[in-house]
Amino acid sequence: MKNRFTIFAAMAVLSSASQVDAHHGFTAHFDPENIIRIEGTLKEFRFINPHSYIRIDTFDASGTPIVYTCDLQAKTQLIRRGVDERLFTVGEPIVVEGFQARRDPLGCEFGVGHFADGSSFTMRSLDRASTLFASDIEVTPENTTIFGNWIRAGMTGDASGRGQSSGYDSITEAALAVSADFDPILDNPKVHCQPGSPVLLWGAPGLATSITQVGADIHIYHENMDTTRIIHMNRTEIPAGIEATDIGYSLGRLEGETLVIDSSNFAAGVLNGSNPNSDQMTVQERITTLDNGRLNISWIVTDPLFYSEQITGSQTLQPIDQEIIPYECVPGWVVK
Repeated sequence: MKNRFTIFAAMAVLSSASQVDAHHGFTAHFDPENIIRIEGTLKEFRFINPHSYIRIDTFDASGTPIVYTCDLQAKTQLIRRGVDERLFTVGEPIVVEGFQARRDPLGCEFGVGHFADGSSFTMRSLDRASTLFASDIEVTPENTTIFGNWIRAGMTGDASGRGQSSGYDSITEAALAVSADFDPILDNPKVHCQPGSPVLLWGAPGLATSITQVGADIHIYHENMDTTRIIHMNRTEIPAGIEATDIGYSLGRLEGETLVIDSSNFAAGVLNGSNPNSDQMTVQERITTLDNGRLNISWIVTDPLFYSEQITGSQTLQPIDQEIIPYECVPGWVVK
């Protein structure tokens, strides 16, 4: 008997506006209120960053063969959940419940997969559209310096570690003109394996950051896009002829036990989400440890061409006793 392809609508109730904000990237690509069910045979599994994906051979309502593509978490995020390339087996039957892509009629975000042996794997809950991340990350005890490996504790609420932000509503006409031409899917830096701004790099869910001292300088390595930021501790100005980049050029100093980073020389790009930044942007970050052993990063963004007020925000990370995982991004993949 032919494999069946079934679509049904369901309300994935979100608990609050903050839940929607937390899934801004997800909701740009997928409809949390349109849950679909796909029954078929696994055709392909790509275990890659920035997103893994599967392809499923199935049939539409008229019996015509079709191939559905379902987006998964990044390879690195799945590894931290104990998943490897053996999660899916090509050629075996599978049932996937997921969220319909907004643009691609044969695209989805993987929610729950049901396997032939009766087991299942949940990546995103169907009732609240919440992504699941590793819950057993070991916290390194008594970490009292900024150096070490750090990660965001969770996705939403207090576990996200994301502090209050301000200033985004002061966007200027010049920035609005840029935003009007911005495609949140195709212009997303992740699609092109680009890091985006320092604000975008801090606290990516399931991806770690390592802070080390290398000679006189401090290196901040984000698993996110394998990005290394060099904080120049013995310089007071940017050398001439340095090319502008997404992450800018950073000068650092210590104020007591707080690392203060002043960055400029940015290329015009994406500050975070769909918010643009101009090449006039400067960013000051303050990095320090808290009494509970966690790392706090706060920032002030000044970009007078695009925002009439300063933009502020913060992120708290927890220490982890895990090795850094190379990201090795594969450009160009996106489920629309």
